Parts: sequence; structure tokens; C-alpha cells
Amino acid sequence: MAFTAVSSKEGSMRSYCHIMLFLVLLAPINLNVEEPWVIEMANFAVTEHNKRSNANLKLAQVLSCGAVSASPISNIYTLRLLANDGVETHKYTAQLIQMFLSSTYNLQSFELAPFTPL
Repeated sequence: MAFTAVSSKEGSMRSYCHIMLFLVLLAPINLNVEEPWVIEMANFAVTEHNKRSNANLKLAQVLSCGAVSASPISNIYTLRLLANDGVETHKYTAQLIQMFLSSTYNLQSFELAPFTPL
């Protein structure tokens, strides 16, 4: 087995390239909130939350949706949305996982977003 020597300059450049590639691959991609499949994901998140917590929220609006490739076999979606409980509308954050080659989602979290004044 032969080993080749790498100068420290080449080694640090290679490390830098690997770090940059890693950051690019994990950078969230902002998705169009008007896409039907994004709205479908948001409705799924609200419906699943209602089942788990015996709530009665209705989706009012999808504010943002970001996607990250979490692994070679799955994506994580983070949705910020408005939902109404019949009296008030609140902002929520939901995280869903979708396995590649699957049309189903798994709701990981659904939480009331912290209040942020304008």
C-alpha cells in the first residue's frame, strides 16, 4: 500500500473544500409556499397535530417552507404557518421528515412559534 505526502497547504485546502461542500449540502432550500404539495404538507402537519393533541386547528396560511437533505435517504421540511383554533390565529412551526421515494410524511414536531413583535 503506497501513501502519498500531501503538503499542509493542499491538506488545508482540501479540508476547506469538504467543509464548504458539507455546508452547501445542508443549506436549507426555500420552497414556494403556493405549491400544492407544500400546502398538502402543511395540512398534513395540522391534521396530525390535531389527532395527537385533541386540538381543532385549521390551516390559515403557509408562511414559509424550507427543506434540508438530512441524509442520503430523507429530507426534513420546516414549515412556518398560521393556524386558527376558531377564536384566534397563531403562528406555528412544524417539522416533517419524508423518506426518498415515499409520498408519506412523519410529523416530528408541531409547536407554537415564539412571539415576535413587529
